[in-house]
Amino acid sequence: MARRFNIAALKAISQEPVTGGAEWLIAAEDSVAFLKESAQSEEIVIYASGPATYVHAVLAPRKQVTPADYEDLMHSVVQIDDSWVIQKSYGGGEGHRVYLEAPLSFGKSLSGGEKLVFRRSFDGVQRGEISIELSQKIVHALSLHFVPERNAYCRLDECGDIEDVIRVIRNKLGPGRESLIVVTILAKDLSTYMTLADMSLVYFFDFTRLKFGEFDGWGDHPRIDRKAPDLFYQGGSIGNASYVYGRMIVRSTIPLQQLIDEWKEESNPTRRKEYAAFKIFDRKNSVEVETMCAPEFLSNYFQESNLPWEISPAFFRPDVMHRFKADPEKYSLNDRSISCRNAWYLKSYDINEAGQMHAYIGDLAHLPIEEQRYWQSFNEWPKGTISTRAYENDILGEFSSEYDPLHLLKYKIEKLNASPPDWWQPRGEAHMDAARYPATDSTLEWANEIMAFDQLLVEGFLLKPLRKLLEARGRKAEANWASLRLIAEILVASGKTVDDAKANLMPLSRLHALRSILKAHSSIEEKDKEERQARATHGTLRAHFKDLAGQCDKSFDTILLALGAGDLNP
Repeated sequence: MARRFNIAALKAISQEPVTGGAEWLIAAEDSVAFLKESAQSEEIVIYASGPATYVHAVLAPRKQVTPADYEDLMHSVVQIDDSWVIQKSYGGGEGHRVYLEAPLSFGKSLSGGEKLVFRRSFDGVQRGEISIELSQKIVHALSLHFVPERNAYCRLDECGDIEDVIRVIRNKLGPGRESLIVVTILAKDLSTYMTLADMSLVYFFDFTRLKFGEFDGWGDHPRIDRKAPDLFYQGGSIGNASYVYGRMIVRSTIPLQQLIDEWKEESNPTRRKEYAAFKIFDRKNSVEVETMCAPEFLSNYFQESNLPWEISPAFFRPDVMHRFKADPEKYSLNDRSISCRNAWYLKSYDINEAGQMHAYIGDLAHLPIEEQRYWQSFNEWPKGTISTRAYENDILGEFSSEYDPLHLLKYKIEKLNASPPDWWQPRGEAHMDAARYPATDSTLEWANEIMAFDQLLVEGFLLKPLRKLLEARGRKAEANWASLRLIAEILVASGKTVDDAKANLMPLSRLHALRSILKAHSSIEEKDKEERQARATHGTLRAHFKDLAGQCDKSFDTILLALGAGDLNP
């Protein structure tokens, strides 16, 4: 089965080639091969409109096209702008009638069927390209959502990635030339829907090749009339033009029992699943071992077994976090957990004193195999124990005694956000999520985290309200003073000495300055100097960040008190 739809194949039947144009013009019947190939592909064309090409597929009740009625279908016509309408009629002995009419309400083959694609125009109002609409019934049934930037109806796959199921493709054929408009759908999804709706797909197609300005009409010409059980068409050709028009029926390749069996297999708790192997510290037996994370290779506190506990930790290079931090739209990171949209959830992770990430092998077992293999590629033997926080939370079942300045700052900022003073701009969820400790010793990650921390903390202070607050306390503000200078003056107005005010604001000033050095257009020498100094003083960039966060936390408490926000500590 062919993989995905290839626009090149459709272009080839839709426009005259640079060479061999004469042969192309009289070979419209060749286009039928494209249609047959598309129907057997992983991604099926259900609508196409362009030069020399018109394809429009609708659904018809399966029993009404089994077998296909050649005469009825060839005389049936379905327009792309046919839609539901409120119909009004008079006569026929029924008098005045007003009723709702479906787009497929005629002919014994199509009656009760479903249109999939609609083109509607809003005359005199809508400008630009005519919009393409999809049947909401199939969109809802397949749990799809339209994503404008992809011009597709999408869903999340098992890895949490966005998958295009129905695509609307617009392709320019060249300057001043007509465009190709195509709608495609994944074959498996269409077959699933057809099986459950007890429908079959009926193609209406017309491939006409000619040169405008050189075509004098068809006149008498040799005609063709092809008939097969699910494909029939008529056509003909003359010296410089040709055409075929007809119908083709495509039936679901998925029987209902297969859908039932797949669902039973998915819901079977004993179904076979792939698992990866990890190097772990076996807490029960106090040894380092490598083992599969499958349930049959693990045990828990309540089982008598020599197998490792599910809560035995596996350790990883901290680089494993780069993927999750780089894509906040796809991954949600909490202090101790990671989730990937609605695809998977890692219940617990942390970073130990040796800088290693660690997660419990029982939690890793719940990840999809692709995700397990990703973590496996970063797996290494332990260089230390699990973090103090993880031991207290997960093993002892206690609150952590460890001081976590960034966590405390976020708590206080959330309290401010809930009831913001005039001088505070509430920080959005994106700001809260983005501010994290560096997981690795990467200079780039350190710089990114410094910027996110500054955006969370320093950028929350509003300049004009702070200026008014200072002036209300009897001190005049200079026009060029930024928020931190205004806060320093407010501290002085509250009774602190100038030196104490500067010392209290130093951590936030340092954070703001460091952001400018690391992320703005500073010299390489300046950035290198800051990195060397951070490493020399704290050993790692993560340790430097944590120390700076602690200083900012204490400074923030002083600032909140001076600004009248009181004590926001938990």
